[in-house]
Amino acid sequence: MDLTVLVDNNCKTNYFLLGEPGFSVLLENDFHKVLFDCGYSDAFIKNAYKLGLDLADVNEIILSHGHKDHTGGLLRLESLYRKMLMAGISLNLKTIITHPDVFEPKLNEKSENVGFPGDAGKLCDIFDVEYTREPRWITPKLLFLGEIPKYFNTDYKYKDETVLVYKGENGLIIVAGCCHMGIPNIIEYAKKVTGEPRINTFIGGIFLANKTEYKIRELGIYLRDLNIKNFYPCHCCDLNSKIVLSEYVKIKEVYSGLRINVD
Repeated sequence: MDLTVLVDNNCKTNYFLLGEPGFSVLLENDFHKVLFDCGYSDAFIKNAYKLGLDLADVNEIILSHGHKDHTGGLLRLESLYRKMLMAGISLNLKTIITHPDVFEPKLNEKSENVGFPGDAGKLCDIFDVEYTREPRWITPKLLFLGEIPKYFNTDYKYKDETVLVYKGENGLIIVAGCCHMGIPNIIEYAKKVTGEPRINTFIGGIFLANKTEYKIRELGIYLRDLNIKNFYPCHCCDLNSKIVLSEYVKIKEVYSGLRINVD
């Protein structure tokens, strides 16, 4: 299965793609397409077009959690699909798979809603929305992990965050939105559900921007002991966290347009 980062905070020279403070990934093989998160705007749609990737035949749309930098672009995708239908273009059924709380308001410290900026009720005539707290296999190898338990302490007050897990020949590939629940909680639950102890690849936001050096090094020790093969931190981390983590694990670059094979 091929993975393409449709949008991330970072861009790469000569790619001429858009970046924004959001995240979106397309996973695809010859038979299946899964969109993971939709970024903040329509940047992921414009980048997909430039990359020659067709979003019309996406099968499932996975929302990692409710924050608008992962769900805001869903409104633009909904608008695109409506225009295609009005133009007489037939579309296959699009299923949104997500946690039941994903469209609930998410208030920041100023009591501002930083969650989904639209009306979730209007999605139902375009998408089949499937809510679940439980793990759900999308394909025989691709897993929606569901609600993540707290094995280790985290101060994230919502329960809506989840990840995608691909069970490859050489271990698990984990695709995450922000990791508000903490990477150790996510990885340990993924190992438990899949029965696979090896972690081959992690890609996604790691929620370490402006965190203390102690918290960053704590994660670094965990990752080093995990013996992770490929580590792609992006989106909600900063340069300092990458520098500190590089003492424990090799950091790989992420940018809009990055393509990797996850088999």
